[in-house]
Amino acid sequence: MEKIFIATTTYCKHSLEPLNFLKSHGFHVDTNEKGRKLTNDEISDTVSQYDGIIAGTESYSENILNHSKQLKVISRLGTGVDNIDLKVADRMGINVFNTKTSPALGVAELALGLILDLNRNISSHNSDLKNGIWEKRMGSLISGKTLGIVGLGTIGKELVNITKGFGLKYLAHDIKIDFKFSDLHQIEYCTLEEVFTKSDIISIHTSLTKENQNLIDFNLLKMMKQNSILINTSRGGIINEDDLIKALKQKRITGAGLDVFSTEPYQGKLLEFDNVVATPHIAGYTKEIRSKMELEAAKNLVKGLELK
Repeated sequence: MEKIFIATTTYCKHSLEPLNFLKSHGFHVDTNEKGRKLTNDEISDTVSQYDGIIAGTESYSENILNHSKQLKVISRLGTGVDNIDLKVADRMGINVFNTKTSPALGVAELALGLILDLNRNISSHNSDLKNGIWEKRMGSLISGKTLGIVGLGTIGKELVNITKGFGLKYLAHDIKIDFKFSDLHQIEYCTLEEVFTKSDIISIHTSLTKENQNLIDFNLLKMMKQNSILINTSRGGIINEDDLIKALKQKRITGAGLDVFSTEPYQGKLLEFDNVVATPHIAGYTKEIRSKMELEAAKNLVKGLELK
């Protein structure tokens, strides 16, 4: 009997269909019972015991994959595979799949939620009121502002689509230029430095690579307008967190909305700032999208094992 491990957390919370699908194929299925992302040591110990893994965002580096004695398939629950060393997986004959069900709308909606929260101090007012404090802090409109998007891919475009009613001016930075989309929505492509200099709101939607690790550093952060905000719902490693802490301490920006961190679960100093709104990597975590992705990941796993 082939053994399957589900590394991602809260699998089948809203529908048992994906789990039943796996079991119907005669697999022995174990799940991540820790309720959090697995550490490198934990996943190293795990990969050696299973034929297939449904993966979350935990690391599958060369060192970790070298521990896999019988692993045949990694089925990523998500579109990004930047946490998997694809060259090593290919060399070792491990089939890697990702889900095509896009979390774009969920991610874009959370980014918009963070933007609204920071501009209107929603979380901080809520916290004050529940602690018996009735104090009004002036907010800011987002209507008519300039939104800079770093990474105008599927998610970045979805953010444009759902914010059109705010009358925003759009700036974008991406290595690929979609002239048709930019012409339709009057988006100006520009350098990364121009995005950070001219935008009132900056939202990060680029994948993590070796080249853009710590892409957003203090040199860029100090270019931002003092009344601007930074949103990151992509990958934590895109932003140099020490530099962001420095910028916040120096009050160089108004605030930041963060759904992702370089190390997760995150318990660092960014949580100490009143003008940082943080969520635990939930951007694509909506029941409508998640259920579809879980079933797709299960089907990919079965397909991958059948190829072996």
